[in-house]
Amino acid sequence: MDSELFELIYEPNIIHNPSKWMGIWTPQGWRIHRKRFGKARRYCVHLSGDGKTTHFPTALISKSTGQSTWREDLHLEGSDDPFVDGGIYPCDPRVEYPVGRPRWAVSHTLHHYPYADHGLYTHEYTWDLRRGYLQTHFRQHVRLEEAVTDAKDGRTVLTRHKPISRTIEGNVHYPLPNSAVRGVWLNRDKSGENLYTRRRTRWLPMANGVYLVIDGCPVVQCHGLYHFEEHEDPSRLFDSTTGDCLDSDRLEGEYLVPISEPKVSLFLPRLMDVPSKIYEQNVKVPAERFVTIGPERLEHLERRMGTAFKHGCVGYGDARYRCAHIEGNFGYFPEFDFESDGTITQADRERLEPWVGKTVRSNLYVHAYYGGDWMSGCVLLEPNHLPGRKVVVDYEQGAGYDADSGTIRLWETPGPNQPVWIEYHYDAPAEKGEDNIRVHLYEETQ
Repeated sequence: MDSELFELIYEPNIIHNPSKWMGIWTPQGWRIHRKRFGKARRYCVHLSGDGKTTHFPTALISKSTGQSTWREDLHLEGSDDPFVDGGIYPCDPRVEYPVGRPRWAVSHTLHHYPYADHGLYTHEYTWDLRRGYLQTHFRQHVRLEEAVTDAKDGRTVLTRHKPISRTIEGNVHYPLPNSAVRGVWLNRDKSGENLYTRRRTRWLPMANGVYLVIDGCPVVQCHGLYHFEEHEDPSRLFDSTTGDCLDSDRLEGEYLVPISEPKVSLFLPRLMDVPSKIYEQNVKVPAERFVTIGPERLEHLERRMGTAFKHGCVGYGDARYRCAHIEGNFGYFPEFDFESDGTITQADRERLEPWVGKTVRSNLYVHAYYGGDWMSGCVLLEPNHLPGRKVVVDYEQGAGYDADSGTIRLWETPGPNQPVWIEYHYDAPAEKGEDNIRVHLYEETQ
């Protein structure tokens, strides 16, 4: 099959109908291809790790044909294959390591991630169709590591393992930071100030109806995205140059943006249908700006009490493979994890309970995700993806890092040669093991 027939197009914004064109944000702009629907047979091959190898030169080559037998613009519609998500996403290679642990995620999968970083989790590998190779970038999470600030001015820290994980978008590995570094603290229990991140609440224009591109990189966590009607103007509360909030108390008090507890309003207001030229049909947009936190929110939390985030518990798009449908429970959702520790507990209930009965502005970041220098919402704010509509966005920005040297930069310094504790992800080869990597591939059929 001639892979040269597959054309990638880069455009500055969303111009083509997203129902017919697959798109992904990259540093070069929106990378799109026309969705080509067909049929395929999914099969598996196994690879063996040796603790060193990350490059597998023939992983995608069919033993029967001697070549790669699929193209990454192929979409399967109406298939019972749980990996293709009803044709929304193409038939990329799906890699598990160790077997049973998915090393991919897409927007729907990321709904269940405490840190929904598209650039860190979407693919932990890259590939080449023409040559048939697979390059792994398996993320290894270091939850706690003791380190020491540098001897000069204490504004950097070195990791024990490297390279620190960098961004993968659209099957390209970019030398750009993402949320791989979660923080640097003075205390072993990670209490107190995070020296690596700073929280920013800003008044910024949307790039289109769903995505917001920011200056400053990387985004480490997104807390909220809030929309306003044209007659509302909170601009006096923000710096006219940087867009940073000057008075978060007034933003919460006057405009009902729950900065102090943003997860309480992580659900949609009433929606309405409006026509869209770009989608060639009606689409949903918010009909209201506010939501009232009723007792049913507590009920939803209680049903999920004790559930925890697990990589292997989150499937690609089919409900059977989501943790919300495993063992009869309602599964982990980050909007109920107020402590942000990966588990829904009584402490989370205690933080939600005081808000029951209150009306606040809807947080449209629910079921959304972010990248190194962008964030998304979960519903269209502009039906034809026209840019410029301003929103309040609430997120954490990291000071950045150099991946190859393992150098983490700090916003604040405790001084030189000071002990600190760090949390980060680095790229590690698969450990030694027979057939401990499983690759799902597609062979197109008539």
